[in-house]
Amino acid sequence: MEELTTKSWKSEEQLDDLARYKRNKEIVKGVVTSVGVIKARVLDADSQEYANKETEIAYLMLENGVTAYCPANEFSSHEFRSLNGFAGTMQEFLIDHLDLEQEILLVSIKKADEIKRAKFLSQLEVLEETDQLHEFVFDGTITGFDRRTRRIFVRVNGVDCTMYPDDYSWERGRRIEEQIHRGENIKVKIIRFNKERNTIRVSRRHTMEDPYEKLESLQSRNAIAGKVSGVDAVHGIFIQLDVGLEVKGVKPNYLEEPVVGDVVSCAIRSIDKENRKAKVVITGYPRGKKKRRDVGAFLFE
Repeated sequence: MEELTTKSWKSEEQLDDLARYKRNKEIVKGVVTSVGVIKARVLDADSQEYANKETEIAYLMLENGVTAYCPANEFSSHEFRSLNGFAGTMQEFLIDHLDLEQEILLVSIKKADEIKRAKFLSQLEVLEETDQLHEFVFDGTITGFDRRTRRIFVRVNGVDCTMYPDDYSWERGRRIEEQIHRGENIKVKIIRFNKERNTIRVSRRHTMEDPYEKLESLQSRNAIAGKVSGVDAVHGIFIQLDVGLEVKGVKPNYLEEPVVGDVVSCAIRSIDKENRKAKVVITGYPRGKKKRRDVGAFLFE
């Protein structure tokens, strides 16, 4: 079991800054550089005194090079099985304790969340009263995913909100587990706010343009580019288009059978915006049938 041996600050100037942050209750940003289990000074909830205890702790680095430590009980009001998944994420926190003897800085992400939460909920109440709730776009961070309920958890201004898979993007049918990543920053809109139950449902999809509208704007064109994303003996051919849609593909008899990864030229045959369906006809293989490994934009992935 390791102990906190690395000093948090290296100069009087850094200490003065930390003291000012603490005095003014300023919210500070830092990156979680690692997570470990150590013996550290932790605030006891019952006695409200600091004591040395074994606890999981997040190591954070401030922009000025200061090292901070956040015990698991001050990381979130939600109890995580482990903080390992937060390594590499940006966090906001309050200065909780400056140990001048050991030169150790303890911080609290949970206390910063409480301040942000109160302001955010007050803002939502005002927006709801003025019928503007669904117009504003907020910054959120994905914090987790419940495989049982299929809910995505997004933290917005210190509040844990929920999002359903269909609200993540316009594209459906793909495994949501493969698309989301803890710590990912996303834009969201509030689509439901229950003040009595203190629950908030958010949507990333509502901040994005409907790709079917984009596809409709291309309908008059003679050809559009796509990439074969699936070939199934039963369900047929699927084409990934640059507008962010995977659509059904049809191949004329005179063309070779496509394989996954082939870049194709297509003509739009039909668009059913209401039922979220579209179909294209493959007109050719502009690069031939040879697979390429170019990287870059959509057509080079």
